[in-house]
Amino acid sequence: MTDHRLVVSRTPGVIGHLVLVILFGTLTVVMAIAVVSDYQLAVRIVAGVLCAVFIYCGTIEFRNYRTCPPADELIFEPTGIRRIKGGVVAWSALWDDITKVILSLEFREYSPHRSGSDEFKLVIRPGSGFDALAAGFAREPDGDLQVADIDLRPREVERMLPFLVKYVDVAIEDDNTAVRTVPDEPVVKTAREEDLDVVDDMVKIHVNGWDKRKLWVFRFASLMVEVTALVVAAATEGAVRICALVVLFALFAVTMVIEGFEGATHDKKRKVVLELGPQGFYFRTYGTFVGVWWHEIDAVRWGVGHGSTYLDFLPSSAMFAVRHPRLAELTRSDPYNTESEGLAGGWYRLGRPFSVNARREFESAMRTSGRVEFQETAASR
Repeated sequence: MTDHRLVVSRTPGVIGHLVLVILFGTLTVVMAIAVVSDYQLAVRIVAGVLCAVFIYCGTIEFRNYRTCPPADELIFEPTGIRRIKGGVVAWSALWDDITKVILSLEFREYSPHRSGSDEFKLVIRPGSGFDALAAGFAREPDGDLQVADIDLRPREVERMLPFLVKYVDVAIEDDNTAVRTVPDEPVVKTAREEDLDVVDDMVKIHVNGWDKRKLWVFRFASLMVEVTALVVAAATEGAVRICALVVLFALFAVTMVIEGFEGATHDKKRKVVLELGPQGFYFRTYGTFVGVWWHEIDAVRWGVGHGSTYLDFLPSSAMFAVRHPRLAELTRSDPYNTESEGLAGGWYRLGRPFSVNARREFESAMRTSGRVEFQETAASR
C-alpha cells in the first residue's frame, strides 16, 4: 500500500514451487550419488531411474516458479476501483459513480462444530453513472452491488478504511445482526423425550438410515427361525434335517446380505446426517454441508418428487439468497438434475432423500417447535 494506491491481492504465490525445486534438487543429488557409488547394479539402475524422474519434476516446478501466475487483485486508486481477474481488468468504476462503499461482515452459516472466521464483503452502492461490468457482482434486494468473488480479511479492512474515507462515504455493516432474535427451539428436549439419538446437545438423524424398528423385527424373527431350524436339524434325520439346514444357511446368508447393505449406509462416504440444535440445523454429506439458523426459515415440509421424499424449507426473507449464495442449487425440484425446474414459492430442498425412519425422527423432534411451521407434503412433477 502507498498513499496513492492500495492493492488487495489474491494472486497465487510461487514460494511453494521454489520449495519443491529445492526438494527435487536434493533428491536428485542423493540419487546421483547412489548411481556413482559401489552399489549393486540393480540398485544403481533404480537410482538412475529415480534421478531422471526427479530431474523432470524439478524442471517442471522451476518453470512454474519462473512463470508468474495471472494477477487476481482488487485495486483502489485515487480515480476509483479496478478488479483484475486472470490478468485482465474484469471491471472498473470511478469514485464519482459510486454513492457509498459498505464493508459488510459476512453472515456466518449455522455450524455446531466450528466458529467461522470473520470475513467482509465489499458492497458498492452505485450512482446514476455507474457502468461497471457485472463480473463478480451479486445484486442485493435494495439495489446494492456485492463484490462476491473476493473476501476481505479484518486486517485488510483496517488498511482500507483510511484510504476509502478520502474518496467516498464508507459504512460498516454486520449481516449477523440483521436477523431477528428468536427463542431457541426445544428440539433437543423433545428428542430426549422421544428417546432419539442426542449427542452433545445435538439431535443426530441418520437421513439415509434404514428403519430401525423393521430392522429389529427382522433380526429377532430371523434369530427365532434360525434357532428353530437348528433345533429341528438336531432332533430329526433324513430329508427333514436337510431342509432345516438349508433354511438355516439360506436365512443366515440373507441376514448377512441385509446387514451388509445396512452397514454400508454408515460408511463415511455414504452416510448422510441431519443435526438439529436449539438454534439451527446442520445437514452434512461427505464433503458438503448446509447450515441454516432457525430464525432464517418460516416453515418446513416434505417434498415428494421422482419417487423420493425430501425435506424442504422456506426462508423467511429474500435476504436468505444473498446470505447463502452457494445454496442456490437447492432450489431445484430434482437435486440430481441440474436442468430441473425450480421449486415454486421460494422453497429450498435438501439434496438427499429421507428414509422412513429419518422422517419419523424429524417429525418427532419438531413436534413442539415454537415458530417453524410444519406444512403439508408437496408433490413435485
